Amino acid sequence: MSMPATENANSCPTTEISAYIDGELSPSEERQVEKHLTGCSDCTDRLNQQKNFLFALSASLESEKEFELPKNFTKTIVANAESRVSGLRRPGERFTAVFICAALLLFALFALGADVPMVFSTFGSVFEKLIAVGSFILHSIFNISLSTTVVVRSLFSQIAFSPVVMLSLAVVFFGIVLMFFSHFIFRGSRAREN
Repeated sequence: MSMPATENANSCPTTEISAYIDGELSPSEERQVEKHLTGCSDCTDRLNQQKNFLFALSASLESEKEFELPKNFTKTIVANAESRVSGLRRPGERFTAVFICAALLLFALFALGADVPMVFSTFGSVFEKLIAVGSFILHSIFNISLSTTVVVRSLFSQIAFSPVVMLSLAVVFFGIVLMFFSHFIFRGSRAREN
C-alpha cells in the first residue's frame, strides 16, 4: 500500500482508514496504512477529519443532559392509546369484515377460473379425511370411556356393599373435602392480610 502522493485517489485505502481508527486491522495492515499515510496528504486529511468528527460526536453525547419523564407518563400514553382504538368499537365492524372476506373469495373464484371445480373437489376430499379422523378419535374416546365404566362398575359392585369399604371410602371422601376447604380458607385469610 505504499504509494506516493502523486498517484490517483482511486488507489487510496479509504475504507481501511475507518478500520484503522476503530482498531479493526491486523498489525501488518496497520503498518501498511501508516506507511501510506506518511506519503499521502489526502488520506492524512481524511484521517484527521474522521478523528475530529468522532471526538465532536463523543463530546456532544457526553454533554447531553438527561431529562426526567413525568411520573404518570406511562399511564398517559396507555390512556391515549386506548382512547384512540376506534376500530374495535365501531358497530359495523363485523359487516365490514364479512364484506371484505366475501369480496376476496369472489376475487379468488374469478382468478381461479376453470380450476374452481378441481379446487372445491380437493377441499372436499380434505374435509372428508378430517371428518374420518375426527370420527375415529370420537369413537376411540367413547370405547375407552365405556370399557372403563364397565371395569369400574364390576369392581365397585363386588366391594361396594362391604361395611368396612364403605366406611373407609367415607373417611377418604371426608378427608379430601376437609383438605379442599382448608386450602380455600387459608387462601382467603391470606388475601385479606394483603
